[in-house]
Amino acid sequence: MFQGIKQLEEKNVANEITYMVWSSRMDLVAFSNTKGEVALHRLSWTRAWVLAPPKEGIIVNGIVWRPDGKVLAIAYSDGNICLINVETKSTLTKFEVTGEVSFISWIQEKPEIRPKNIYKIKDEDKEVVTFVDLSKPYIRDPPPVSHLEGSINFEDIKGLSSFLQEQSDFNLLVVGTKTGWISIRIFGCWNCLELNINDKLGFQCQIQNVHFTENLSKLFVTVADLDSNIKICVFDTNIFKAHSAEFYHVTMKYIKLYELVLYLEKILANITETWESILLEVDKKLAKYASQVPEGGVTADFLDLLMFGVCSDRMQEFLICDLTKKGLEKFGQTMEVSYSNMQSHLFRHIIKFSQNGTFHLAELKGMAAFEERFGIIGLNETQIQKAIQSNGAFVIKASEMQQIINHSVITYKAFFRWLYSAIMHLMDEPIPADLQKMTQQDLVCITEFLENFDNYGQSEKSSEGGGKFVMERLGQYLMDENLTIKPDMSGNDWTQFIEENECLKNCAQLLTHYTEKSLIQVFKELKRDIEKVFEAPSREIEKVVLPVASLDCPTMGTPHIILSSVNVSNGSPLLAVLQPPKSINIFQILLNNKGDYHATGANFFFSPESTPDSNQRELQSEPFDVIDIQFYSSNSLSVLLQESFNSRRGGIFQLSTQAAIDQLQEIDFSNRSEALRSVNAWNLGPTHFKNVNMPVSKFSVSGTRRVSIVLAENRRKVKLFEMECDEEEDEEVDMSASSVREDSFAM
Repeated sequence: MFQGIKQLEEKNVANEITYMVWSSRMDLVAFSNTKGEVALHRLSWTRAWVLAPPKEGIIVNGIVWRPDGKVLAIAYSDGNICLINVETKSTLTKFEVTGEVSFISWIQEKPEIRPKNIYKIKDEDKEVVTFVDLSKPYIRDPPPVSHLEGSINFEDIKGLSSFLQEQSDFNLLVVGTKTGWISIRIFGCWNCLELNINDKLGFQCQIQNVHFTENLSKLFVTVADLDSNIKICVFDTNIFKAHSAEFYHVTMKYIKLYELVLYLEKILANITETWESILLEVDKKLAKYASQVPEGGVTADFLDLLMFGVCSDRMQEFLICDLTKKGLEKFGQTMEVSYSNMQSHLFRHIIKFSQNGTFHLAELKGMAAFEERFGIIGLNETQIQKAIQSNGAFVIKASEMQQIINHSVITYKAFFRWLYSAIMHLMDEPIPADLQKMTQQDLVCITEFLENFDNYGQSEKSSEGGGKFVMERLGQYLMDENLTIKPDMSGNDWTQFIEENECLKNCAQLLTHYTEKSLIQVFKELKRDIEKVFEAPSREIEKVVLPVASLDCPTMGTPHIILSSVNVSNGSPLLAVLQPPKSINIFQILLNNKGDYHATGANFFFSPESTPDSNQRELQSEPFDVIDIQFYSSNSLSVLLQESFNSRRGGIFQLSTQAAIDQLQEIDFSNRSEALRSVNAWNLGPTHFKNVNMPVSKFSVSGTRRVSIVLAENRRKVKLFEMECDEEEDEEVDMSASSVREDSFAM
């Protein structure tokens, strides 16, 4: 039995609204507008926050809430989808899909379907319960972002560590596109499946709706072809029902590794910026000098100064006027601090967290060994081992770079101490006592350092036409190209042992040292291999997600299709499709005892036959125009109606789904032109209609929160309603509506 509807608020907004979506857990409604902004409002219309579009000209194509109400997924017109932390407004993660988004939904498995011990993996043959330990990583996870925010921007990875927090129920973020692709992401993160529906059907189509059964065993995809004909395709997705525990564990590891990769990217970027900042000024000056002398002249001039204490006039001018004594003093101090920070980042973050990645990959490899559990979802042990190898190579390369930094610090100190004393000598100033003596080790370091000058000087051309001068060995590790000066491994016992034993060279268990590659190159390979670990399951899952039925719907005759779906009490989906301008088609898809699909359907129109509404004002006698539809709950379909003449007042009609199902008749879905039974929904039991007293364009309802919001025809005014109030409160609506303030809000 329906209760009354009471108007709560009436507000105006500054920009036209495009989408409105209620949270199922809190009295919050998310809006998007024509400027591409997304705003979050409370039921009292208090604004919580406004999110600007990622860039100018981008608009919103869809908004959906995570089932727990803590994350908002926003689909933008450029194909990017951002997951937003509702509390902080920060971006948790973002990804891109194939084509422009036409449908987005966040689907959760019905809680009572899955037992409480979902995260236990049981070997039924041995009667042993195995737990995958997710609580004790090999080393601690990255420190809180706040510890390093002064120097590094971690905005992209804030909140990822708690991405799955309190998500005990299995859920899927489903995205459909105008180009016929469907992307399914577990917990909104791991892209476990991509379906090209065009290939499955043999023609180009646009995704209109994607609907899972409550236990996730069947997927109903509603598409429209180029002529706006609608087809419903049924896919077997039992793999999600049977292996949700395995999917959960793999997704947990995906998030851990994804976070580590983002973290390492940020640290590497910070190290590169630190290196560039301390050497940029000196390198520019040396590059300018190198462009004024013959090739090899830089090394020769510096060696002359070192060995004989003499230099050319050009060299003297460069040292005194360009480098300057104060410049060298400042650079020496900055260099020592910066190198110390780089060492800290390498040792405390890069090496340790890449070791943490090895732990998570090793656990994934252990999961893959359970072939009967994880093999079916495509977890590949060979690919995981390759990622472990790449991660080991990255650790080795980072350790190699650590040694280079140690050597560079010693070399730099000796080089600049000598250069400082040379400038003091050229300026006829007294040289401090601690700079007068040079050890044999200092001389060797300086000579080795000078030998590398011309190896780098002309490797690339700068925008000014001269050589891009890089005067030390560290920089080559931070470029996406092979090392110019490879490390000398001739005295390394382990390298010699491997060379002497051919049987060990190709051993899969030994980590590879890529002597010719830079740290950036090895990291990119690691990132690619980790991505491949999670791409392999997607290909295997696609092989078992197969179409089992295809149903043609009556022709709609309009390119703009509005529909809504819900699971009813018997577990079958109920689909409502707007048939403009006066009616809706409702279909129920059923599975018979033989395993065949059949469907029932009917056409519903809304003609009150001069019945007065709750405000005792006579309604039109001819059928209403149907503007929008949305399932309020599994028991009720909300329909937004509007008069076709005079005041063109809109109204909300609540249609009982059971009353509608009772009117459905079996239909032949292979005959697209078959006429459906026509039913006047106004005659199906007690009528529940509420006039909203304005021309309307769309609405949004929430059965869990018992609220609705109606958007005016100009898309700048909204009215909020409580959907299940006492009849006495409902009668007071005229008084409350006339006294409401119409404040303007800028979204």
